[in-house]
Amino acid sequence: MTAFVYEQLEQEGRAIKAESRHDLFPQRPVQTCHGMIGHYGEHPSRICGEVSFNIGIAGTVSPAVEACVKDCIEAALAEYIAVYGDKTKATDRTTGKPKVDHHYDLVRTDTGFRCDVHGSTGHMGSILENDGAITKMAAFVRALFRSKAKIATHSGGEVTLTLTGDEQTDRLKLEGGQGFVPTHSITEVMDRVRRAAQHGAENYLRLSGHRVSGRSVVEVTYDKLHNAAFDGDPDSPAMRNAIAAARAAGMWRDQPIKGWTVSCDSRLFATEYPDMPVLTSGAGHLEYAHGDGEQMNIDELMTSVGFIATYLLYQAGVE
Repeated sequence: MTAFVYEQLEQEGRAIKAESRHDLFPQRPVQTCHGMIGHYGEHPSRICGEVSFNIGIAGTVSPAVEACVKDCIEAALAEYIAVYGDKTKATDRTTGKPKVDHHYDLVRTDTGFRCDVHGSTGHMGSILENDGAITKMAAFVRALFRSKAKIATHSGGEVTLTLTGDEQTDRLKLEGGQGFVPTHSITEVMDRVRRAAQHGAENYLRLSGHRVSGRSVVEVTYDKLHNAAFDGDPDSPAMRNAIAAARAAGMWRDQPIKGWTVSCDSRLFATEYPDMPVLTSGAGHLEYAHGDGEQMNIDELMTSVGFIATYLLYQAGVE
């Protein structure tokens, strides 16, 4: 069921992104991140880099069974790559190696197979540069589920799909995040994510021959960070001072003014003081945030310090 819930969440996220035309966010930073499933993952807004699931074969694991399983996974991988790109062909700037060495390992077990799915981690804002193992795994599971009858015909026994390490769990906890920009309110996004999860469960139940409401089997809560998006006047006095300070610090090259692409603590001030200009600045690159290669360049840090000091002087009226 989880795999179909994820599918619907992905589709809803793409719909929200399509509706997100905004002058300050031309890049449309509207990400759907599946950060945790069961005991896999580290944080809802950190891309999960490793997850495994079992393909249980009650009958005989014949060459035809193995071929069918591999073909299902490969077909699903091709569809996944068509949407998210092939990160085995993308280079990690820190290591000089591919972002992902290979997408998965299919291992024979006493009861069938175990599929170890590999991705690359990072902040959910860098999801296009990285590779979500949970999203990829869900694509594999959906393909195998739809071909369960054929695999069972080859093996002569029932086929089961379980998350490795959570085989005996009656309830499965999923955690993640949905990014959005000021074109949408947080209430609307919450409602749409909830309905999407329920619809995904209903899709699975319908394919399984059950007529059950998704509301009866899926509970969606927002217990952790849930931040509203905000924007401001790009020609405000505070912004003009910021540009002047950035130019004085040597970090302004007449770039277009754009909104920040991820959530940060500035949203607390923007919500608490809606009439106050709120600007965000800092050193570092988003692609390294919350990832295994998290880092900051010292020269960039010092430039950022110089910018802040100069900006405060400008704000105080000191030229």
